Amino acid sequence: MKSKLYASGKKTLHVLNDLIHINIDRVAGYEKAAHEEKTPESDLREVFYRMAIESRSYINDLHAQVIRLGGVPVTQATITGKLYLYWLEGKNRFDGPDAASCLAACLASQEATEIAYRQALEESLPQDLHFLIESQLWSLERARQRLRDMQSRLNKTT
Repeated sequence: MKSKLYASGKKTLHVLNDLIHINIDRVAGYEKAAHEEKTPESDLREVFYRMAIESRSYINDLHAQVIRLGGVPVTQATITGKLYLYWLEGKNRFDGPDAASCLAACLASQEATEIAYRQALEESLPQDLHFLIESQLWSLERARQRLRDMQSRLNKTT
């Protein structure tokens, strides 16, 4: 019985740390997008900054849960875990030629992040963690909608 509980706890910590990895890279990606010269629109920069700040908040919440469970939270990005790989696929596309390309890459990465969160919700997690991850997913979905709105506005002006 103890072995099963221990294995379940390790799996939970692994899922939480994977989500932390994703959010660490999300912060880096959105900060990079906000600082790009091809992103002159202040509204777009503000959205990118806001999304980076939201990810920092997610990281803090996830760190607290890992510590509460007796684990050690990750503090830097590494290439581990199946969930992290979804973000990595989109992260490398931030180098497009203009703001529209950058925004499209952000949208693709945002969608990949949501897939990773949905996969995390498929795991057998304690109810409080399921609620936390679900709440973060809802925020991520709203963020994706903000990006889509920005994309629509950008497409109308070009």
